[in-house]
Amino acid sequence: MPRRSSADITRRALLIGLSAGGGAAAGWVLTERLGSGPERPRRGQSAESIAERPYTPPEGTVRVLEPRRHFYDEPGDTDGQTFGDLYLPDSANPALPVVVLIHGGGWKDALGLTYLENHARDLASFDVAVWNIEYRRVDSGGGWPTTVADVCRAVDHLTEISALTGDRLDLSRVVVAGHSAGGHLALWVAGRARLPSSLPGARPTVPVAGCVSLAGVADLLMAERAGDRYVHDLLGGAPDDRRQRYVDASPTSHLPTGVPVLCAHGRDDKVVLPEQSEHYVRMARQSGDDARLMILDGEHDPWGDISGDGWHRTREPLLAMVRTPRAPAEPPVSPARP
Repeated sequence: MPRRSSADITRRALLIGLSAGGGAAAGWVLTERLGSGPERPRRGQSAESIAERPYTPPEGTVRVLEPRRHFYDEPGDTDGQTFGDLYLPDSANPALPVVVLIHGGGWKDALGLTYLENHARDLASFDVAVWNIEYRRVDSGGGWPTTVADVCRAVDHLTEISALTGDRLDLSRVVVAGHSAGGHLALWVAGRARLPSSLPGARPTVPVAGCVSLAGVADLLMAERAGDRYVHDLLGGAPDDRRQRYVDASPTSHLPTGVPVLCAHGRDDKVVLPEQSEHYVRMARQSGDDARLMILDGEHDPWGDISGDGWHRTREPLLAMVRTPRAPAEPPVSPARP
């Protein structure tokens, strides 16, 4: 794939990055793709070096640096949609745990990563790194399995981003969180370490240590029966024609994950019914997973206002999850690119 500079970013990619709250986008720095210079950054990190770095977390919140944009460059992405914005706290923390944020929007191209921009800044102010990702969606080059594969590749790209930050990212403490369709993708990432090789995202480079699903779609057959108008487009047909896809694409089909999961849902959600989270947690527990359910007052997005109680009640367990010390992991190895 030819080298792309910031001048080559297409009009579509700019619209994705600047829509729905693009004021902060003026501070973004577009980074060149890895490998474009004479020396490629080394990949992976030493788990021992991460574990031995002394650091005392600050009291309260810290300032957040302006986000930097990184491309993870999926083959075939001609519209420049495979990128994310990395938010770092302005602190001396040498081993930052990472929250990966995945926006929703019915797997379609109506919404972009700016939908979770305020949440990314808020989380980073608590001395963690935040990787707020974009991906190809229905009507813009995505769909099954491309959309899911993009998200998995974005998570794995943390190995290369960490190398660019002096290995400051603690890849043994990565938690993925997503809203609505992004919740479906987050649950998929949580279970990918045990997927068969025939499904997108199998054999992860960066296994996650936890997952928070916000009104996520966990069972696509159940969603379609409830009248979800987006699932059909994601999978390219109705269950009568694509039943195996509905089964394969459902996180509930791939339990246990071995990963702690919190499913949070608005009590009055009519877009994604609370039964989705209740069903996932019930099945996950039956399989032996550590899964919890949080039902909040509100509809589809009680987390939209980061100053509200819904976000604060969810943010606390998310931060606790990502801050939990983990056993040192083996240094991740980046997968071979086609």
